[in-house]
Amino acid sequence: MERSDSPSPKRQKMEETTCHNGRPEDFDSDECTEEEMQLFDQELDKIGGGYEIDFKKFRYCFGWKPLDLDDSNMVDEPETNRDFIAMLANLALTKYNAEKGTSFELGKILIANFHLSCGFTFYISFQVNDPSEEVGNQTKPYRAVVRYFPGDIEVISCNPKDS
Repeated sequence: MERSDSPSPKRQKMEETTCHNGRPEDFDSDECTEEEMQLFDQELDKIGGGYEIDFKKFRYCFGWKPLDLDDSNMVDEPETNRDFIAMLANLALTKYNAEKGTSFELGKILIANFHLSCGFTFYISFQVNDPSEEVGNQTKPYRAVVRYFPGDIEVISCNPKDS
């Protein structure tokens, strides 16, 4: 695991929004059924983690939230959430390149979801450019899990997206 200092204490500006009041403490057991919890767990298993959750399927998101990449609710303007997530994805990709001996470059940020723990855990889907491809700069889908704690960033994983 790789850790990095936080680029700015301003990043601690996080809005407390929820998906359909999705925090477990916001609903009682009469409202959220065991089936709903199992369906959410199945969704996480199906997509291989918290990367591309279809939040529209659920009344409760169990602490998970989609991130609007074009908003600035996690950063100070003029920076956007996309800039912040690109920085996290770049850290993950730099670690991956060092471990695998590759020279991938960050392409487009596709989607980011997160959940709260003692910090924020981001599940990021993005494209990488492979400048070593003979056919040109081919893009490939990748995923990363990065934890953000105030003053600390930890890369958990970075891997190609399973096809």
